[in-house]
Amino acid sequence: MSIPYRLSALGTISGFRTVSDEAATVLTGMLPEDILANEMEKIYMARIGTGDAVLTGVIRSERGTSMATLQERWNTANKGDGQWIRRRNGEMNFHLRQFFTGHGGYRKYLYSVRHEVSPECPNCPILDEDPEYVLYQCSRYREVVSSVPPPEGPVAFMLEG
Repeated sequence: MSIPYRLSALGTISGFRTVSDEAATVLTGMLPEDILANEMEKIYMARIGTGDAVLTGVIRSERGTSMATLQERWNTANKGDGQWIRRRNGEMNFHLRQFFTGHGGYRKYLYSVRHEVSPECPNCPILDEDPEYVLYQCSRYREVVSSVPPPEGPVAFMLEG
């Protein structure tokens, strides 16, 4: 992925540089550059060969092919079952991005990039402070997150069609 395209994807989700290319493009809904370039080339060639009359069908067909290619790449990378790629609900914001990627102000992540001396929660020293722990177990945040849906809630909402 080129640097400007990657920066655009990371900027859209307010992502850190440690978020993978695959995760950044899936969370933003952007197709990777190579897949998008291939799609645009095929649409251009169809436009030259047939004119604008059948272009809508070609565009739909090529987008389907592009999505299938992205799905295959996502499956090969062992990143999930692809439901996220086809999602219709929800918009990504800074806080959701931190929750879904685990890259954010959590001690476990900050420790992995050497910005914290320990990954453990200051309240519960035997447990690592990661997104699930902060939202669903940590007593320090209990009042703030009392209205948070169960762990499957945010993902389930964003995946329902």
